[in-house]
Amino acid sequence: MWPKLLLQLTEHLPKLVRLIPLLENLVASRFVAAPAAPLELDLAPLHDATEALKTELSQVARSHASLSKQIFESHHELTQRMDHLSEELRSHQDAASRQIDLLERQLHSYQNWFWMLLALALVSIALMIALLVVK
Repeated sequence: MWPKLLLQLTEHLPKLVRLIPLLENLVASRFVAAPAAPLELDLAPLHDATEALKTELSQVARSHASLSKQIFESHHELTQRMDHLSEELRSHQDAASRQIDLLERQLHSYQNWFWMLLALALVSIALMIALLVVK
């Protein structure tokens, strides 16, 4: 909480610095005036400065609220995009997995055919050698 407060104070420090000369004038006029005379303070400049400060602070508050709303909307939109992309990724992974399974089954089928054809070729070579030897 304190770091946020200090950050906000640093944002408004230039505005507060503008009040220092007014306060110096106020204090100087108070001590320079005759002590017996009733003190009449001219608070109009201080009032004007505080009104300006209030106006600027309200503008800052509105801009903060606007930025907060934009950030929330952006966060919501990004969350929706991430959900959509994760769903797409999941579907692509499932499709790739099915395709890999299909290719593995085809490979096993080709291996089986290869071994059967090799066995037939060996049997036919053995028969041809046997026929040649018998003749």
